[in-house]
Amino acid sequence: MPAVSFDVHEIPFSRRGSWLNVSPVTALHTTSPDLHLVSHQTGMHAVLALVPQRAGQRVETTIEADPAVLTWSVDRGSISAVFETVDTVRLRGNGLELRIADAATALTPFTGTFFFQDPIDGSAIFTSYETGRRYRVTSIRGSLEFDGAEALGASARAVIASGADGWEVAIEEFETARPPYASSTAFDDMVAHVGAQFDAYLQTVAGWRTAASPAAELAAYVLWSASVAPRGFLRRESILMSKHWMDKVWSWDHCFN
Repeated sequence: MPAVSFDVHEIPFSRRGSWLNVSPVTALHTTSPDLHLVSHQTGMHAVLALVPQRAGQRVETTIEADPAVLTWSVDRGSISAVFETVDTVRLRGNGLELRIADAATALTPFTGTFFFQDPIDGSAIFTSYETGRRYRVTSIRGSLEFDGAEALGASARAVIASGADGWEVAIEEFETARPPYASSTAFDDMVAHVGAQFDAYLQTVAGWRTAASPAAELAAYVLWSASVAPRGFLRRESILMSKHWMDKVWSWDHCFN
């Protein structure tokens, strides 16, 4: 499993191939007190705020991250996140609730997110004007509480994941529609799988590393996590300069990577 850890204020949590990341950096020179699910579809857009809370009140937590898993922790509670696939993030918590909220302050005819409950499976759907994608939150264990479904204008739009014996949810990014979420893979198995993928990449690009090159593993993670799958004008896998605010591909910089 990966031994390297990093500060998400400096390096976002993501995985190879994904156009998503989790970070407090929401725009150029803009940092939020809370981590956000950020999408790089059509630009850099903070879509959902991820706010740990207890009894409805925000809780200050310690945040730790490695290439496979990100964890919020506090006395008597924790929340963990892993990228199940390039477009799906799994989160689970115990002793803490998680408020998953529209990052925009208001819904206008051209900006923000429309939020509703899917009548088919009861999941929460956020439809973003900025990215042109939908973000579906499905409960795997525990319950979801809706706050502001179908609200317009300046209003709360959020879903709260909770459970007396813990909870688990999946957040997916997709274009228009897809079948209801289903997965048979356990959370810990996903963490092990992503960790193994990074380890294989690390061994390929920096198999030469020694104790005298302590930055090699973190540098490999930066490249691995900044890679995105082919989409739009990008016909092959490409490396963004960063999944913080410099989220573009330029020919010279790409050759440098």
